[in-house]
Amino acid sequence: MEEDTALDDIDAAEGRRLAMPLLALWGSAGLPARLPTLDIWRGYADDVTGAEIPECGHFIPEEQPGALLAHLTPFLAGETSR
Repeated sequence: MEEDTALDDIDAAEGRRLAMPLLALWGSAGLPARLPTLDIWRGYADDVTGAEIPECGHFIPEEQPGALLAHLTPFLAGETSR
């Protein structure tokens, strides 16, 4: 983990950003629900979409699989608006 953090710091210092589409999903009962999650990810990536999943904690696939599929399917098909 320390090595990952160091490499992330180097990338940030050199202005490297994630160029691929990024989908950020988080549960309404988790820590990210209290943070500006999309704004945080937009600090690292150029093409960010995402959403809070209602009535969900940390384990989205187990707690809200239908909601996960509703977001993941169009994203993987390239159908999300950016």
